Amino acid sequence: MRNINWNPYQALTLLGITLALAGCGKSDWTEKARGKSGKNSDKPSSEKAVLVELAEVRRGMIEAILERSAPLEAEAQVEVSARTSNPAIELLVEEGDKVEKNQVLLRLESDKQKNDFDQAKSQFDKEQIDFDRQESLYGDNLVSEQEYRNAKFSLTQRRLAFEEAKRQFEYTEVRAPIKGTITLRDVKVGDQVGSGRKIFEIIDFDSTVAVIHVPEQYLPQLKPDIEARLISNTLGDTVFAGYVKRISPIVEARAGTIKVTVGVKKLGALRPGMWVDVELVLDTKQEALLIPKKSIVYDNDQTFAFKLHSDTNGVKRVKRQLVLPENADKVHIEPTDGFAVGEKVVVAGQSGLKENSRIREVGDPDPTTISTNAPTATATNTSAATKSGT
Repeated sequence: MRNINWNPYQALTLLGITLALAGCGKSDWTEKARGKSGKNSDKPSSEKAVLVELAEVRRGMIEAILERSAPLEAEAQVEVSARTSNPAIELLVEEGDKVEKNQVLLRLESDKQKNDFDQAKSQFDKEQIDFDRQESLYGDNLVSEQEYRNAKFSLTQRRLAFEEAKRQFEYTEVRAPIKGTITLRDVKVGDQVGSGRKIFEIIDFDSTVAVIHVPEQYLPQLKPDIEARLISNTLGDTVFAGYVKRISPIVEARAGTIKVTVGVKKLGALRPGMWVDVELVLDTKQEALLIPKKSIVYDNDQTFAFKLHSDTNGVKRVKRQLVLPENADKVHIEPTDGFAVGEKVVVAGQSGLKENSRIREVGDPDPTTISTNAPTATATNTSAATKSGT
């Protein structure tokens, strides 16, 4: 073993260091260790509260709605064609005019047809007089049965000729076959109108319907006159009252659908040719449990909502709840279970949430942090005592 020879100066230095170390408290070493680590372990960790808007789960009315889209079409729509060939001499209607059934729309030149009609009428009247005389004589047995039959046949021929002449004369006035609105005029005064030429189109707007095709699974719920709604994007999502006018008695085998004709109670600004969204109200439930549709968040093919709950410290947090819809309308969802009246769900701010996230409701104070590892009173007192001893 090597002998160490200490001189008086070295011995005094070593003794001073030993006394200094002995005088330091444990807390001083702890503070130095914390200083070397560079971490403020006494500073509590923080959790930011997410600002959200909440709404209560409540009971109310909800409708089971089936949605479809279809163009509007008029069931009473006809093309009016000329039935004789003559020049047009008087136009009595224009596009957009409303007309009644049998109203005169256009007059054609009728000189020839009028002459033929007058001649046929004159001949028929004369033949009627002759027949009446022959019939009287036949009743008195003054003429033979053959002469009577010949007179009757001649009268019939004159009647047919007269009726044909009358029809041709009437054809020079083009009339409306239905009540409605003129939607097309393809003739003007002076035109040579040919037989069979399309010159007008008339639509009865009151016959406007939407024809939709409903999956056969809804057949038990379909009934005539059930409520329907028609929504037009063109008219600013205006809603028009409708009803089920007809239901086809068969199912289209290839598509598995049923043809349903939806009528409009009041046409308003709707017009044939417009596309509308059709809502059939299949059922109505008055006291359904409702959550707002705005509360729904999507995760793959599942839907969830965040419910409010408080932890053991009274801090507001959220729990993610699976939503299985039983019914839904544009505003609410009726879930099968998992919710109770009076519970609150998040309807705004969901994007920043996860399971058990801390939240604050709109209008609440803004607690920026929550202490999760604050020093206890015992630890604080111990530290103070140590420093006092030092």
